[in-house]
Amino acid sequence: MQANYSVSDIQQLFEFLKNQGTFQFPSLENGLFAAALLKSDTEYTDYTSVWVRDNLYIAHAHYVMGEVKIALKTVKALISYFNKYRWRFIKIIEGEADPQNVMERPHVRFDGKNLAEINQKWAHAQNDALGFFLWFYCQLATQGLLNPEADDFAVLTLFPHYFQAIRYWQDEDSGHWEETRKLEASSVGGVVAGLKALQTLLNQREKWSEIQECDRAFSPSFLTELIAQGESTLETILPAECIQPEPKKNRPYDTALLFLIYPLQLVPEDTASMTDSTLDCNLVLLEKITISSRR
Repeated sequence: MQANYSVSDIQQLFEFLKNQGTFQFPSLENGLFAAALLKSDTEYTDYTSVWVRDNLYIAHAHYVMGEVKIALKTVKALISYFNKYRWRFIKIIEGEADPQNVMERPHVRFDGKNLAEINQKWAHAQNDALGFFLWFYCQLATQGLLNPEADDFAVLTLFPHYFQAIRYWQDEDSGHWEETRKLEASSVGGVVAGLKALQTLLNQREKWSEIQECDRAFSPSFLTELIAQGESTLETILPAECIQPEPKKNRPYDTALLFLIYPLQLVPEDTASMTDSTLDCNLVLLEKITISSRR
């Protein structure tokens, strides 16, 4: 480790890591990424499974680096998976399943090779993962990199109704780290970002008319009000991750909050246009996360 690094140092480090294969991400044939590449004697760890959130992180990284085809293939595989299990969304929307039973929720960890659920109890209450998917898919579609078809819109329109059904703005989930369920800003923010991205996509010419043909159509005002619910919660919680008093839930800061700054951009980077309260939120958030990371 050095105190300072020059551009040349960074370039050399990048080339070294590249030559070591650090930036290579072997994928399944359908474009999804297993948590780890395992041999027969280590498959018992189940890290051959696919996590929705992790795949989105990897896909977004490829997108940023200009490898758009890889990102698109991953996202298309994910929406195919959600389409296959759209009934999980519908049962909760219609009140036929209890969202407090996390196994009844859409599964965020699954068999990527077969796009199949895994019959193992897991902390599937992870609203941030679903919100991040909605955000990235709609971002790509808004940019014209994806052309959603009728089946895709049928899946996308389930997300707002699902988030309303679980009352995401006050729903305790397990979040980034699959921990004790709590009301956390990183998860609420992930959903808000996803809903806003969907709103932007639908505001494009003729997109609202397209979803009116879906079974779960909704109005612009419905989406606006749903977003406002989450924004109100964020105003209460931020810059903390969770302000619930229970020791296992209370968390004044968390690195998961960084995703609200980038790539979700719910906390603006342009400090010149911020209000004092938003600026204070940014500074406190970054300071506390930096201290936490050093520990």
